[in-house]
Amino acid sequence: MACPFLKEGRARYCHAAPVRKLILNGPGSTGGGRCTSPEYRNCELVRNEEPAQERCPHLEEIHVQYCGASPVTRLVPFSDSQLSCCTGSGYRYCDSYLALARPNPAAPPPAKLLYAANHFWLEMEESNLCHIGIDAFLAELIGKVDAVTFITRGGTHRPAVSLTVNSVEWPMVFPNPLLIEKVNSHLRSDPKRLTADPYGVGWLFEGWEVPGKTRSGLIAGAQAAAWVAEERERLAREIHETQELGADGGYVQPGAAQLLSRQTVVGLFQRFFASSDWSRGE
Repeated sequence: MACPFLKEGRARYCHAAPVRKLILNGPGSTGGGRCTSPEYRNCELVRNEEPAQERCPHLEEIHVQYCGASPVTRLVPFSDSQLSCCTGSGYRYCDSYLALARPNPAAPPPAKLLYAANHFWLEMEESNLCHIGIDAFLAELIGKVDAVTFITRGGTHRPAVSLTVNSVEWPMVFPNPLLIEKVNSHLRSDPKRLTADPYGVGWLFEGWEVPGKTRSGLIAGAQAAAWVAEERERLAREIHETQELGADGGYVQPGAAQLLSRQTVVGLFQRFFASSDWSRGE
């Protein structure tokens, strides 16, 4: 399914120009100005020895696509459009799309997400394109991230990232390999996106499924909902036992990791989110 903001049209450009600049034909446009009439001969790019024609022989028109949600129109030749996330379901992680069409970030996550035991989520499309991020359980506990450092950025690895939370490093690894195509580089300069919208603009990795491995052992559906509820209760019990914060009725206040002692935070990370061999990127 393509992005609902994806538009199509016709654009023109000049073969003789030193730089190819695509110009979109607007609604009701009848052509390319003097380029489509004998007046093209007055253009400094036309050689005098060329035989006269009704329109400039250097004028080329092509089918293009562009984003109707972006404030800057970037034209993509239709022949290249299959390489764009706009033509597949990956558009749902595009900033331009999310800015206009994103439902409330606090809304429940998509039902088809799969979860790892250390609170990563994975979404896989029919094309086998995958996105990975942290779940709301972890995002709520953290509250604020000071820095996001990507340990793995490309190739077939277990996606690894280090989060700096209240001066404590949280090295985290998705348990299964992914053919990583790109990371969400916006998080480096704006790490608060990670916890503000963990299922949208806060995604971490994009890549392709490694057949038989990427989804192995992940939790889905009703089982995932029950597991998250159990994790919340377990976290509340552990924090309550520290006597540092109140945790009543299975509820832990958002941003609790900012208020707990360093020793407690490190202990919670080890029990809920760590991977014993996080540096192994295979």
